[in-house]
Amino acid sequence: MKKIKLTLFEDKFGVGGIETFIYNICSHLDREKYDIRIVVVNKITNYYDDLLKSLGVRLIVLVPKIELNPLKRFKMGLPAFNDYLKKEENMCDIMHFNLSDSIDLLYVKVARKNGVKRRVVHSHNSSATSLSKKIVHYIGKIFLDKEPNYYLACSSQAAKWLFPKKVYRQKDYLFVRNAIDANKYKFNETIRKSVRKKYKWNNNVIYGEVARFNKQKNHKFLLEIFQQILRRQPSAKLVLVGEGELLPDLKKQVSEIGLSNSVIFLGVSNNVPNLLQAFDVFMLPSLYEGLPFVLAESQAASLPTLISDSVTKEVNLTNYLTYFSLKSSPTDWAKMALRLSKQARHGDSILDNTGFNINVMVKTLDDFYNDILN
Repeated sequence: MKKIKLTLFEDKFGVGGIETFIYNICSHLDREKYDIRIVVVNKITNYYDDLLKSLGVRLIVLVPKIELNPLKRFKMGLPAFNDYLKKEENMCDIMHFNLSDSIDLLYVKVARKNGVKRRVVHSHNSSATSLSKKIVHYIGKIFLDKEPNYYLACSSQAAKWLFPKKVYRQKDYLFVRNAIDANKYKFNETIRKSVRKKYKWNNNVIYGEVARFNKQKNHKFLLEIFQQILRRQPSAKLVLVGEGELLPDLKKQVSEIGLSNSVIFLGVSNNVPNLLQAFDVFMLPSLYEGLPFVLAESQAASLPTLISDSVTKEVNLTNYLTYFSLKSSPTDWAKMALRLSKQARHGDSILDNTGFNINVMVKTLDDFYNDILN
């Protein structure tokens, strides 16, 4: 049987929710049925290299030089993508674009001009960090909204952010949740004790976050919250997992305010399921989100989780999730976090029959791909 040629596109490939989604597709779709490749403009991490190699998935980097400025990256990325498509005749049956804003629809336009018939746009975000980015985004929606011909979204907020009004209002798109292998995250007291012993956290209450270090994740406010927690709970620790462009600035800030002994930077980890067992409270005071993978993960781990009210309610799956207003003070956030640290945890399988279960999500995608091919 001829394999379905599937290309997954992303602009900047790092370590975050979109990359997790892409890896999950590669690792769970039937490889006897799909020939998958990933095309990115920039690759800013080697984290997935060995994992993708073991799956036999080719990762193509259009611009080897890392360029963090999005305008400069576009200037190099668009012609490189155009050249790639011209050289790769009949290289895909479906091109699945994973996007955060409308400007990346320029890549979809290039694909259309090069004869890519099935152009799937998948919205993974719901806002931008500055007024100028929002203005550019809304201008892009006006001029580029006809470039895709199929639409996917992780949440209704993400759909509203990126899709044409007609598509959003008529719900002419498909929900594809940011799903996980829930069994990996199920609460386990033995694992919790082992991890806490390894890191010498037995006598500490651990407040944790797994996120990219960028403006969206609101780390400055998180540190203000943690300062208030320490005043009431001096033995507390804040454990931050991830990487990103603001990491050096955050480390400097931690040092300047005298929290170096209480804030732990673990970097990128391939052991997030076990770390969530060891945490006591998960915190994510984001300015905005599409639908974060990590909130499905924290709930699967029965971990008390405190998040901002800017995050979609569509990720509210259990009583382990608490929304809190960004208008509230760091002190109020700290008091709520302290309260949640006493919440009991149970090892129930809570995501098995939802769209957040990896097997459900993969079947949804497989059915979708087959429908648009037919």
